[in-house]
Amino acid sequence: MTTVDISGVSDESRNLANLLQGILDRVISTFDSYGMPTPTRRYYTFGSPAIDSDQLVVSLLQLYLGVPGDEATEPRRSNDPKSGTFLITLAREVPVANSNGTPPKADDIQRASEVSALDAWILMESAREFDASWANVQGGLGLGVIATVDVEAPEGGYQLTRMTITMAVP
Repeated sequence: MTTVDISGVSDESRNLANLLQGILDRVISTFDSYGMPTPTRRYYTFGSPAIDSDQLVVSLLQLYLGVPGDEATEPRRSNDPKSGTFLITLAREVPVANSNGTPPKADDIQRASEVSALDAWILMESAREFDASWANVQGGLGLGVIATVDVEAPEGGYQLTRMTITMAVP
């Protein structure tokens, strides 16, 4: 693997990397505040992550000029607020059929589903932390966020709970 030497890059250009780490830190903090454990594998990336273990991943999907939800039907000035759309993916192992095809017990499925329900609720609760992050920069209220949480059908032995959030980039 080739790694680009970024040791000489200016601190001002690290805004997006710092934001991605900040999103990850805030999600972990919100889960911790509820006493809900998160996977030890935690990172940020670009695009949808590969699901190969229990993990918590923040992904950048898009950056654009304008406030969250702006349809950008007109040109924007380059100094207008920026917004980003991020995907927060929580992957957890769930019960699956064993090697001889015996399905998992209903109680095991329901216990795993309760974990997914908690994950979905806490992810949505974390959305308040992201509007506040802009407010801390500007003072007062933030520019608002757009957040949705969806849970995909289990696949490959993992249940994915995902929050897509569009927020101002401070």
